[in-house]
Amino acid sequence: MKKIEFARFIERYLDGSMQNAEKKWFEAELKGNPGLQKELELRKKVNKHTANQEAIAFRQTLMNAEVRHRQAAGSSRGRSKKLVRYAALFAGLMLLGSVSFYMVQNNVNTDYADKYSPEYTPLSVSRSLSANMDEAYNKATVLYQAGNYSEAIKWFNMIVDEDMQVEYMKGTSHMHIEQYTEAIGSFNRVVENNDNLFLEDAKFYLGICYLQTGQDTKAKPVLESISNSGNRHSKDARKLLRKIN
Repeated sequence: MKKIEFARFIERYLDGSMQNAEKKWFEAELKGNPGLQKELELRKKVNKHTANQEAIAFRQTLMNAEVRHRQAAGSSRGRSKKLVRYAALFAGLMLLGSVSFYMVQNNVNTDYADKYSPEYTPLSVSRSLSANMDEAYNKATVLYQAGNYSEAIKWFNMIVDEDMQVEYMKGTSHMHIEQYTEAIGSFNRVVENNDNLFLEDAKFYLGICYLQTGQDTKAKPVLESISNSGNRHSKDARKLLRKIN
C-alpha cells in the first residue's frame, strides 16, 4: 500500500463521518488498492475485538471511579476526577497495546507482499513431468487457478519429478497464504537451478519474501543483482533498495 496516511480516513469511513465526496473518493481508492482493503478488514476485526474486551474493562474502571467519587464526596471531589482521567488514559493504553498485539499475532505486513503479489497462469502441460504425475499436476493447477493455494500445495507436493514450474507455483502458493519461509525454500530451488523460464520472477519474489520476514540483509544482494540486470523487475528492485538502504 502506498505510504499515504489512510488511518484517519479508515476511521472516518467506519464511523460514518465522511462527507459524500470524500466517501466516493475513498471507496474508489479501496476498489483498486488491495493493501487498503486488507487494512480496512483488519481495522474492522480490531474494532470488534476491542469492543468486546477493552470497552468492558474501560466501563468497569469508570464505574469503580464513580463509586469512589461518591464515597469521597466533598473535599475529595478533585481527586476522583483525576482517577477518572487516569482510568481513561489507562484504558487508552490498553487499547493501543491490544491493537499492536493483534497485528503482531496476525503477522500483518502489507508493505511488500500485498503490493508485489505474484500472478501466474500455469501451462496446461508441464514440460518435464512423467506420465504418472499428470493427474496430480492437473488437480494442483486447477486448485491453484481457483485460488485454493493450501490444497494446491498438497497436490504439488505429490509430484516428485524435478520441475521448476511446479516449484515456482509452490513458492507463489505459499506466498499467497503468507507462508513466507516455505516460499523462500521453493524460490531458492528455482534460482539455484539457474536454467528455467521462472528464474527472473523467482529471484524477485525471493527478495520480497526475505523483506517480508525481516531478513533485509539477505534481501539486499538479491535485489541488487536484479536492479543491475535486464530483469523485468529491475525498476521495482531499485525502489525497494531505496527503502531499505
